[in-house]
Amino acid sequence: MPDPVSCQSCRTKKLKCNRVQPCSNCSARGISCHFLVPPWNNPDKNSNLTTLSNTPLLDRIEKLEAQLLQHELEARYSSGDYHLDKRQMFTPERGTPSSVHQLRDAELRLLENVATREDSVLHMLSNELSFRIRSVPDILKPTQVSGYDQRNERIITFPDYKTAAMLFQYHEAAGDLFVRILHIPTMRSLMKTLYLKLQQGDPIPIGQAALLLSILALAAFFYEPPDGPQPSTNTQDFLQLSKVFSKGALDILDYSRRNTSGTLEDVQAYIFMTVVTIHLDGFSARGRFLATSAATMARDLGLHRLDADWGSSSSKETSIRDLIDREVKRRVFWFITSTDWLWSTVSGPQEGTYFTHPNHINVKLPKDCDDDEVVLGESTSPTSETRPTGMTYMLERIRLAHLCRELADSVPLDSSKLEAMPYEQVINLDKKLVHFISTLPFFFRIDADCRHRAKTLETLYPNIPILRYCITRAAHSRRCKLHHRFLVRQSSDVRYAYSRQACLESARAVIQSHRYLAEDGMPWIKAARMGIAVHYVHLALVVLVMDLCFNRDQVDEQEIRAEVKATLQMFEDAKHVSPLLGRFLKSICGVTSKHKVYPQEECGTTSSSNETLRNPTYDGGNLNPLGDDGLLPTSQLDLSRADTDGTGLEFPPSFDEFWDSTMHQGGPDFDLSAWSNLFSSLDSQML
Repeated sequence: MPDPVSCQSCRTKKLKCNRVQPCSNCSARGISCHFLVPPWNNPDKNSNLTTLSNTPLLDRIEKLEAQLLQHELEARYSSGDYHLDKRQMFTPERGTPSSVHQLRDAELRLLENVATREDSVLHMLSNELSFRIRSVPDILKPTQVSGYDQRNERIITFPDYKTAAMLFQYHEAAGDLFVRILHIPTMRSLMKTLYLKLQQGDPIPIGQAALLLSILALAAFFYEPPDGPQPSTNTQDFLQLSKVFSKGALDILDYSRRNTSGTLEDVQAYIFMTVVTIHLDGFSARGRFLATSAATMARDLGLHRLDADWGSSSSKETSIRDLIDREVKRRVFWFITSTDWLWSTVSGPQEGTYFTHPNHINVKLPKDCDDDEVVLGESTSPTSETRPTGMTYMLERIRLAHLCRELADSVPLDSSKLEAMPYEQVINLDKKLVHFISTLPFFFRIDADCRHRAKTLETLYPNIPILRYCITRAAHSRRCKLHHRFLVRQSSDVRYAYSRQACLESARAVIQSHRYLAEDGMPWIKAARMGIAVHYVHLALVVLVMDLCFNRDQVDEQEIRAEVKATLQMFEDAKHVSPLLGRFLKSICGVTSKHKVYPQEECGTTSSSNETLRNPTYDGGNLNPLGDDGLLPTSQLDLSRADTDGTGLEFPPSFDEFWDSTMHQGGPDFDLSAWSNLFSSLDSQML
């Protein structure tokens, strides 16, 4: 029977009873107070039991409040808002010790980092931006002037939505596999929202604008129009579009750098523009600056300690949006870091150095999954070697980057220190690179059996051949870099014969991987547009050429001669695709002539009937064939001149004449130091 609501007297008189025996009404009247079921007589005891029964609920409410406060603090910390109210200045009285400490640490970081992330207080550090949507024909018009409008605002041109959607679809199908720093469904939705605001004249976030233009620039750079009777746009048109979009993205990034503290979208845009630049310029100073800008801004956003507090009791419950954003940030951070470590083993000013130390990182690896599986658990272990995912290539790239960082730490750049380095250490590093190559997923290996096994997968994953090409050439090129300085010492010290064999083996693998592209239905002429590909083949040919020049009378000399000639012919046939191919051949001719590897009187003259083709931007040995638009016309890419030492040295325009006058003529003998300097000069040519 349920407890009565009143005592018997109050029920009879229809009075409100306080359910305490005796009740207030009965006490006032001096009568006996009777209940059918006596209530609790001790108010304190009743109150205490109520408090005990509510304790779990109160604790849960308190934890939820602490979690909401923690998220708010982190959000304001990442956005640069450091104004605290009274509620944020005090920790709750209850809660677990760990949550209290985390909250206090967050508050301490807020106080310590005041004025480190706010936007600039100096206004008008650059001209304002004005966004326009134009059709592709209007963008390609020669009379189209991009500059400033009547309000002195910088005009940024976007293509029409149909063109943008087409290029983004191409990026999703091809480019996203190489630069895996987006969540494609999120970016697709963002692009629609951005275009809706552009068409309505509403303000748009500049970071998002830069990101979209940078994606379109990369997609247009590699886009191949479908075959048709009379295509409205050709490859050259899309290259021109890529330059327009690149210029717009860089203008927006410059404006953002001058006026804001940067966002994640800015970082992603810097990454995409880095990729565009190195494919156009090679490993140039501009590309290194853009990559460094991305790394600096990522550090300012705290991406290097993204998972420092992840997994604590205050952050276990989170939204799907938070999970996706965190995964994208992991991709961005590891792309930047792996690029930093990979470039530490690439010739240039940055060789032997990197910015991000592994002890400073608290970020999990990205999940080995596709975009539609991002929110399914927190596991980062590979799904299976039997099929690739959207992240397989990037995870292998990160694994190779760790080895490159170890090479940069272990192998000195100074020749005297290299001589003192135990050769066994070089052998051990080589074993690690060989192990990496042999443990790649079978569909990324270049041996015949694995390539045959991968054919069935390629029907579902058509990008496997180009991904295989990229990861294997990168690994073999690092192996060449490890051994190439021992190559010229092999004739004086037989123990370096291992380095010669390793160099030749990996150099041939790099060159052979280009031939496999044609067998896999992807002509080399498409890959020739990639500046990184040119650099790696350049290094492989340096190895083969130097072996011919220094290690004379080897058993395989004729085989190597044939390989070098075939590879140079391949570059000759594709030199109209990219100015980097012409610059590669110029570097070979220029440096070998400078060191007089080939007698000037035998290859330094041409008949008067051979017309010397002009290169208007070539001056005094500074190999800079890029015109104002960044690309040379086809007629200006021919190799007819290499004037690196001011002697006016000219080479025959015919490839066969060039080959016969170089490789088959031989040259004078050099001592070890001269050949080492020659090798280093060739290897360090910036393409």
